[in-house]
This record gives sequence, C-alpha cells and structure tokens, in this order.
Amino acid sequence: MKRALRSRLTLLLLISILFGSLTWLSTLGAIPIPLLWMGYGVAFLSYLGTVVILRKEHVPLYIVFLAALVLRLPWLAAGLSLSDDAWRYLHDGRSQVAGVNPYRYAPDAVGALEYAGPEHALINNRDLPTIYPPAAQLAFRMAIHLGGTLLSWKALLLIADLAVGVGLAMLLVTRGRPPTLCAAYLLHPLPIIEFAGNGHLDAFGICALVFAFVLVQRKPFGSGVALAISGATKYLAFPLLPFFLRSSGRHAGLVVFGTVATLALLYLPFLDFPPFGSLGTFAKTFDFNGPIYLVVNGVVGQTLARMFLAAVVLGLLSWLWFKGYGVEDAAVVWIGSVLLVSPIVHPWYVIWLIPFLAWRTEWWALAWSGTVVGSYYVLTDWRADAVWNLPPIVMLVEYVPVYLLLAVRLNRRFLHDQKV
Repeated sequence: MKRALRSRLTLLLLISILFGSLTWLSTLGAIPIPLLWMGYGVAFLSYLGTVVILRKEHVPLYIVFLAALVLRLPWLAAGLSLSDDAWRYLHDGRSQVAGVNPYRYAPDAVGALEYAGPEHALINNRDLPTIYPPAAQLAFRMAIHLGGTLLSWKALLLIADLAVGVGLAMLLVTRGRPPTLCAAYLLHPLPIIEFAGNGHLDAFGICALVFAFVLVQRKPFGSGVALAISGATKYLAFPLLPFFLRSSGRHAGLVVFGTVATLALLYLPFLDFPPFGSLGTFAKTFDFNGPIYLVVNGVVGQTLARMFLAAVVLGLLSWLWFKGYGVEDAAVVWIGSVLLVSPIVHPWYVIWLIPFLAWRTEWWALAWSGTVVGSYYVLTDWRADAVWNLPPIVMLVEYVPVYLLLAVRLNRRFLHDQKV
C-alpha cells in the first residue's frame, strides 16, 4: 500500500513539473533558445519518469486524458513562439472561402490580395503558392468557418491531437496492453509544443494514420478512408498502402475502394488548377537539419543526392514488403528511414514516430524526440540577422545519440534476427 501511494505521489509530482515547465515556456513569447532547451529538458525528463511509472502502476485512463488536456491549455492561448506556418494555413482557408483555388496564387500575388487576412504580413515564403495537400486544405477552410483565428485553428488541432490518444488506446486494448500507455504520446512535450503551441497540421495526418491501423482488419473500408486522409494531409502515408492491403487479407478491395473514393472526393474541389502548388520547389531546393543528405549532397550534388536517397528508402520499403513485414512494423521503419535521410527535418516531423512508442521500445526514436529541439538554434541567427543557418555542431549533438541507439537496434536485428 505504501509503495502504491509513493508511486502515485511521485507521478503527481512529475506531472506537476511537466505542467510547470511547459506552462512557463508558453508564457515566454518568442522563446529564447537557451530557455527553450532548459524548459524542454526538464519537461522531457519529467515525461520519461511519468511514462515509467504508468507502465508499472494502474491509473484510470481518464486521468491520462485529463492531464493531456490540462498540459495543452496554456499553449492554446499562447501565440506562435517557434514557427509561423499556421498563418499560411489561415490564408489558404480564406482563399477557399473566397472561391479561389489555394494552389493558384502565392500570397503576394495580385490575385490573392482581395482575400488576404490580418495574418498576411506574417506568412513565410509569400512568393510561393501553398504546398499543403487537399485534406489539409479542407481543415484550413473549416478553421475559417469557425472564426478564422489562430485559436479556432488550434481548437481543431486539439481534437485531432487528443484523438491520436483515443486511437492508441484502442490499439493497445487489441494487443492486451494497458490503454494508459497512450500516455507515451499524450504526455510527450513535443506534440504539446508543436500542435497546441505552434499549430502544426501534422496532428491530422498522424491521427488518421493511427485510425487506419485501428480499422485495417475490422473495418477495411474505413481504414482506406483514414489512410487517404493521412496521405492527403502529408504524403508520408501513401507508400504504406500495399502493407495495408496485405494486413486486410481478403478484404483488400475494400481498402483500395476506401482509399481511392476518399482521394477522389478530397481532390475534386481543387482540380481546376494542379493541386501541388510549390511542392516541386520544396522537394528540389529546400534543406534543413538533414545531416545524411548534407553528406551525400557534398559528394554527388543536390539533385543526385535527392534522387539517390529517395531510391534508397523506396528500396528499403520494397525489402520490407518481401520480408513480410506487417503494416505497423513497416510504418515505423518507413517513417524513420524517410526522416533520417530527408533533406528537411523540422522538430514536428519527428512527432510521426512518437505514437509507436506506446507499444514499441524504440530508444533511438525516443532520444530523437528529445534532441530534435536542438535544431531550433537556427532561430537565434534568424531573429537577429535573418540568416537561416544551423551549425554542424548542433546537428552533431542532436544526431549522435540517435545514430548510436539506432546502431544498437540494427545490431539486434541482424545478429539476433529480431524485427526492426
């Protein structure tokens, strides 16, 4: 009895520290990077202790969700402290409400000025049209109908963010695991800061992908719908379709039907203009915080580096298929490999790996979710001199723990024939 009481008091203390450190960060406005690292470090360590206790002690599931909500509330009211992407989201929503295809005009184009909102001056890369796929665009439009404010957008994100936890709890129950392990996602400080705080749209794509896992065997048509929504929010999920087909067995046709029908409905409103915007420019020229890409780029050049690394990850995906990997095992390897070789790795990209921590021991991914905030060092020079530069030493500190732990993971796979 004393042990249980001690564990619960420790849990309460850790969650209080987690709440205090994150709330403090939410009040700082344009957070100074050293303070971000300090506050995030305290929050991350508190999170780790919390998850360790929750793996051993029984806690009602509603407590986890209540804690997740309370942790997010201070960030909902805060402004955008580390990223300005959400202003583009609102602009794209306004273009749709005005009856204009968001892929047609860049925000600074003459044709876009008639529906420009108060956020126009805050949009980054205003000379480029939008990059975001149709499912994301419909979410942007919904935010405009709900008021067109940053808070209305964050409220939508909050629903998707907490729904990730619901999907994870359902997955854990099917595995005979405690549903409270969804705390591995819900209490992690990175989704809290990046979704409730910085308003990044990835919460929708992650939520849809988790529910695609949930539904693949029980409701294959719904799984296809969810997969299409995830891919049409951020393209990352689309290459997993063959694995969903295999996992659904004889109902694979329903997955295909759900995916194709949903994609048709999502893309149909945007077909008067190619629904890709600046995707080609982004894919060909942008880079940030991708050390493997930088090394390959230094050897063969920008274009060949991107083509070569794309071929590597697609080859890996093919290998996963022929080795018979299930959809969830394939997903974590696919997402992880894409991020590891990507020319661009922003902190919120790594959140795509965090849901898997609810039922998998992936120390390298856990470490990365802690070290990736180091890349925000780039804002130091950006705020002072408008110079976008991330020193190699920062990437070294971020990635060395990831590579070492990943090497241990791969060593187990090849020496002991364990699944990656």
